[in-house]
Amino acid sequence: MEKHEFGAEGTWVSRAFTGPLMLVAGESGAGKSTGLESQWYALGLSGMKIMPAVQSYQQVRLTFQVDAVRWRATRSAQHSGGSVEFENLSDSNQRPVQCPVSGGKNGELSAAEFVQGLLGIPRVGTGAGRLGMEQVLPWLYLRQATIATSYLAGNSATQRKLTGRTLLGAHDAQVEMLRARAADTRKRWNATKALLEKLTAARKDHGLAEHEDLQAIHAKWAAQHSETAQAARKGSDELGRLNSQKQALESQVKGAEAAQKAARDSADGAEKDARIYSKAEGEAEGLLKAWRERAAGPTACPQCHQRLVTEGLAEDVCPTCKETDPGRAGRGRAQADRITEASQQLDRARAALRRSDDAAAAARLKAFEADQAVREAHTRTAHFVESSLEPQRKKVADLEAAARELAARLEQLAEHLKETDVLGNLKRDLKRYAGEKDSAKEEFEAAEKDVDEHVKALVTRWSHFFEVRMKATDPRVRSASIAPEDFSPVVNGRPFDAQAVAGAVLTSINVNAALSLRDLAREVPAVVLPGFLMIDSPLSGLGTHGHDQKVGELLLQSLTDSANRPDDQGELQQIIAAVNAPLPAPVSGVREIVVDKDKRYIPGLTADGA
Repeated sequence: MEKHEFGAEGTWVSRAFTGPLMLVAGESGAGKSTGLESQWYALGLSGMKIMPAVQSYQQVRLTFQVDAVRWRATRSAQHSGGSVEFENLSDSNQRPVQCPVSGGKNGELSAAEFVQGLLGIPRVGTGAGRLGMEQVLPWLYLRQATIATSYLAGNSATQRKLTGRTLLGAHDAQVEMLRARAADTRKRWNATKALLEKLTAARKDHGLAEHEDLQAIHAKWAAQHSETAQAARKGSDELGRLNSQKQALESQVKGAEAAQKAARDSADGAEKDARIYSKAEGEAEGLLKAWRERAAGPTACPQCHQRLVTEGLAEDVCPTCKETDPGRAGRGRAQADRITEASQQLDRARAALRRSDDAAAAARLKAFEADQAVREAHTRTAHFVESSLEPQRKKVADLEAAARELAARLEQLAEHLKETDVLGNLKRDLKRYAGEKDSAKEEFEAAEKDVDEHVKALVTRWSHFFEVRMKATDPRVRSASIAPEDFSPVVNGRPFDAQAVAGAVLTSINVNAALSLRDLAREVPAVVLPGFLMIDSPLSGLGTHGHDQKVGELLLQSLTDSANRPDDQGELQQIIAAVNAPLPAPVSGVREIVVDKDKRYIPGLTADGA
């Protein structure tokens, strides 16, 4: 770190870092922690709060150097979102890079990912197994909130292992590929196994048959369906033939009904003719009677009603008045002729009536016979329908219904067979996945073993440096080491979480573990841990007298030695630490930024600033 700046309306105030060990010294409430945390905020790392003191400015920026390249990061002090602008101060031709604070889209780097790339730390994994700057930060920044309570800010053993191996330079892309492959095959095997067990248990709970039993039932039902469907088709053919017979009978009914209609029409016509001839016969009979009555003359006097005496009278003498009627005889003969003619006419009418009655009787007989034929035709048709057609129709309907039921059962059974096929496929897949899982595991474990040996050798050396530093700062320490499995510290045979409650002991372990790791980085160029360490309150939990004072002095001396000791290339590591009091006397290689509540870390901030 070179310079930390705060700007408002184009004016910037700053803090400069000019030595390998920078102490921000001053009483609590002077803004030391705010100042340190806001440096990481300027780089766009997530989880860094915007303190009110920072928000009193418009922008915050940080000038820093990675290897031989100087950079300047600028970020809004008003809003936590947005982006960070990175400027390459060593190359004026390079345009500034804008990186979003939150994850970039379409391959765009976030600010934290950009910083991680500058530091040469590979990004590894995804999700819970991801290694980003948020996971690396606890190895670079010991925060006041966690330095005296948890190791590496409480990162899990899995996360410590991934980050530690990567920072030690032991991250192998091939091994990670094999690890991912092994995890993927194991996941696939587990998922298949779980699904197979679930389906098997469900089938067992519901009492479902096994695959072989289902196949036998399917074969039996398929044969029954084929037989029933064939019988239904034959029955349908027979039903068609019977329907043809029914149509023929119905045609006979129609023919009989047509003949019936014709006979009835003929009978009606004959009866009509008979009525006409009957009327004519009545009329002829009446006419004859009238002529006869008229020709008979009176037999009694119209006045006294006594019988008239006609004997001895001539034909032309009137029996009533006894007067001579010259035309009487001629009229008598004419009446006799008319009576004769009327009598003949009556005979003819009666003969015609007899013929008409005979024709009507014959027509009624034919109509009766036609009615009988229609009734018989209907009876034959009804009997055929009842005795042959309907039973056949019911038989065909029953067969077709049975065929449909069997088809539905076969379809449902086919689904069950599919399920058992799935079970069979799952069993085969499980066996194949088991082989792939075991093979991938063996390949990964073989490759991992080589890496583990390398990591173990590095951690052995790290443990040596850690023990030396722990014993140098606290004579009560008998042994100290770093566990190669998860890089956790063990002091006097006890792991970190089993040490004393929060306080100076845990702080000392955190600080010495970080410093000893940097001792290893000086010795092993492959370690990619940046040569930088920020510690907020390395003396947390220590008093100012007796043993605490001595431990505090030794820790400060350890920080000074670590910051001023170059690596094999002559490069120094930088340490920035916040302490509660300035050094009692100047120390070579140590620079101080002294603050108090009136002169806070952020320059120009008023005494009542947050």
